[in-house]
Amino acid sequence: MSDEGASPRELIVEACRRDQPHLIEQVIDSFKGKSNEEVAEFFNGVTDSMGNHALHICAQYGSYDTMDALFDIQFFECDPLTRLDNDTPLHVVVRYANEKDAEIGTEMITMMCEAGCDPRVRNKHGQKPVDLVYNNAEVKTTLQQAEYVLSEGLRNDNHVDGDDDGSATDSE
Repeated sequence: MSDEGASPRELIVEACRRDQPHLIEQVIDSFKGKSNEEVAEFFNGVTDSMGNHALHICAQYGSYDTMDALFDIQFFECDPLTRLDNDTPLHVVVRYANEKDAEIGTEMITMMCEAGCDPRVRNKHGQKPVDLVYNNAEVKTTLQQAEYVLSEGLRNDNHVDGDDDGSATDSE
């Protein structure tokens, strides 16, 4: 594959920058015969030249669909840290919502919290993602609710009404 074009790592970075989830599927298809752990290990190790992981890149560029595809990978790490500031992808997407597109940013934050990203993680400046929010009550509320659920040990795994919300699980 390396003689024919971009490497799998380059495809993933490009998918994250340009919101091209079909490139994620192309790379996953190239791992046929590998365990879910091996696939996740590869995807978890992908970074750009600045040391940003796939979710950081998606968060920086507002790549909602590609982020959604990454969360479908079993054992995918959703709270990697950047080299420079120890930011999680939630820190990055809060900045995206503040500075670029509040609507897409808010949708991504909601998806990330539902997928298991931890809003309690502090960066090297001692800030949680909620500390970076300005002029967006919906984002602040979403992060505070997710933090409360995690702090209190509440989970959405046990649906009282028995409904399935359609979210991905680790079981098949």
